[in-house]
Amino acid sequence: MLFFPLKKIRAGFGRSLIPLFPVLFFLLFTLAFPAAAAPGGVPREAFLSQLLGARGFAGSAAVSSNVSAILKSGIVTDEVSSLSAPVTRGQALRWMIQSLGLSAEAGFLSELPLPFKDLKEMSAYDRGCLVVATHMDPPLFKKHSGDFAPGHLLTPNEVKSLMASVKRADQHLRLEARFAPITGMELELHREGTFSGFPKWRVHVYGFDEKIEAEAEQQIFAEAGFSMEVKNPNYEWSLRNTELMEDYAQVRQLSELAGKRGKAVYVFPSLMNENLENQPLYWALLTIDPSRYMIEPIIAPDGITALAPLSSMMKNSGVQAALNAGFFAVSGRNAGSPIGTLQIARTLVNRPYKGRTSLGWSANNRATFGEVSWEGILRIEEGWMTVDSLNHAVKGNAVALYNVWYGKPTPLSDAVTEAIVRGDRCVSIRFGGGTAIEPGSYVLAGYGTNADLLTRYLKTGDAVHLESTFNGGNSPWDEMDNIIQAGPFLLRDGEIRIESEGFSSSILNLRHPRSAIGLTKKGKWIFFVGDGRNGLHSAGFTLQDMALILRTKGVAWALNLDGGGSSQIMVKGKMYNLPSDGRERPLSYAVGARQR
Repeated sequence: MLFFPLKKIRAGFGRSLIPLFPVLFFLLFTLAFPAAAAPGGVPREAFLSQLLGARGFAGSAAVSSNVSAILKSGIVTDEVSSLSAPVTRGQALRWMIQSLGLSAEAGFLSELPLPFKDLKEMSAYDRGCLVVATHMDPPLFKKHSGDFAPGHLLTPNEVKSLMASVKRADQHLRLEARFAPITGMELELHREGTFSGFPKWRVHVYGFDEKIEAEAEQQIFAEAGFSMEVKNPNYEWSLRNTELMEDYAQVRQLSELAGKRGKAVYVFPSLMNENLENQPLYWALLTIDPSRYMIEPIIAPDGITALAPLSSMMKNSGVQAALNAGFFAVSGRNAGSPIGTLQIARTLVNRPYKGRTSLGWSANNRATFGEVSWEGILRIEEGWMTVDSLNHAVKGNAVALYNVWYGKPTPLSDAVTEAIVRGDRCVSIRFGGGTAIEPGSYVLAGYGTNADLLTRYLKTGDAVHLESTFNGGNSPWDEMDNIIQAGPFLLRDGEIRIESEGFSSSILNLRHPRSAIGLTKKGKWIFFVGDGRNGLHSAGFTLQDMALILRTKGVAWALNLDGGGSSQIMVKGKMYNLPSDGRERPLSYAVGARQR
C-alpha cells in the first residue's frame, strides 16, 4: 500500500489543487486495492495458471509461462481468448474437465439428469462436463437444487476451492456412473486415474478413395506448412502428420484446413504416462436382462464378406444394444470375413478355427463355452461328398457351400459348377458362378475336379441333404441357435483360467483395448469394453485385468473378444467408449440385444 504525506502536497501546490483531492484519493485507493476494481472476478489467465499448477505441471523447466504451456499443450483444448477477462463458472467447468482428460466421459454422460434449474442454454457437452464434475470423486461441484449459474464470475476463494479439488483428483480420481439407458439394461461407466506429462498430437485425415487423391491433398497440406505422409490402414487411404505436434494451435489449424477440404479428421494424443500407478483407465459394462432381450449375432448389411461400422449393423438389424464380436480378416476396403465359428439362427455362417474358444447360446438362454469342430456332409442319390469351404471363395479342387448370409452372388469362375438347393431338393444346375442366393436356398459350388463330380452325379430334381455335425455329434452345440468364436476363455464358473489358445504374447500379456461377453450365474448377459492406447483417457487392460473386473462384477463365464480398434459398445445408437482408432472401425460382425 502507498502512503503520501497530505500536508506536503497541500503546501507545495497551494489551494488551487484542492479540488483534485477526490480524484487522487480514487487513484490511491485503486492502487492499494486492485481486486476492488473487478469485484468477484478472476482473470482467465490467472485461473489457467493455477489450473496447470493444480494438475502438477507448473514449475517445469521446459516452460516459461504456465498459461502459454497449458494452451500450447492441448491439456485445455478450447481456444481461449481475452485472457484478462474474468472466468465464468461454466468456462472453469469445461477447462477443469479437459485438463483431467475427462472430455470423452462428458460426451458419454451428457444425457444424464441434473438437479440444476438453469441449464437450458448449456450445450450437451457442457451438461456432460457438469455430470462428470458432480459424479466424480472428489467432486468439482456438489449437487444441489437451484441454479448452477454458468455465467457467474468466480471469486478468488471459489477458485482456490476448485483448485484444491482438481489437485485431489490429480492424485485419486474416480468416476462411476450407473444408469439404465433403456428398460431392462443397466450401464456402468468407470474411470480412474489421470495422465501425467504433456501430450503430443497426431492428426489423421481420412476420406480418400485412391492413392493419387491422397497424394494430391498431401501437396496442398505441404504448401500450407504441414508435412503429411500417405498411409493405407485396412485398405483405406489417409494422411497423417510426419512429426508429432507439441503446439495444439497447429492441431487446430491442420484440422480446420482438412475440414475445409471436406475430409474427416481424427486427433490422437501421444503420451507415455510416467506415473504408472495413477494412469487413466476407463471401462463400460452393460448388464442385459434375458427376460426382455434376445442376444444374437449381427452382420454388415451387405453380408458376411463385407465390413461395416457397428452403428450401421445396429440400424440394419434393429437391435437396441451391440458389442463388437470375434476376430476377422480384412481383404479390401470394407471387405473381409470372420475368423472362426459363426452360427446365426441355426444356420452355420462360418466354420470353426481350431484351438480357440467358442460361445453358443439358445433362444431359451442356455449357453455353453468350449472348442468346436464341424463337419459338413452332402448326401445325394449317388453317394456323398464333404463340404470343404463355407461362404469363402476357394481355389483348386473343392466343394464350397454358400448360403444367404454370404450377402452377394457367388464368385465368378470358368471352372465351377453350381447346384442351387431349396429345401432338400436341387432346383437348378448352373455354370460359371455369379448366382444370387435367395432366402431358403443355398448354393453348392464344385471347383476343379469337383465341378465334374457335381455335373456327373447331381441333376435338377435330385434330393440333397446337408448333414451339419458339431464335435462328432450328440454334443451341447447341437442345441445352440447362435455361436461365435474368439478367445481366450477368461472365466469358468467364476474362476480365472486363461490359456494361450495360440495367441501372441502381446494379446495375452500386454495392455490393449479389450472387449468381452459374459454371463452371470443368474443368466444375465454382460457386454464389456475397456478402452486403451490413449494416454489422456485410458491406458488399456491385460486379459488378467479384464477378468478380475468381470469377476468382481459377478460374471461367472466370460470370453475375450476381438480388441484393439475393434472394441466398441453402443446402446440405442450411442457409443459409450472411445475407440482407439478415434472413430468406428468397420467390423465383420457383432453381437446385439433385441427386445423380445
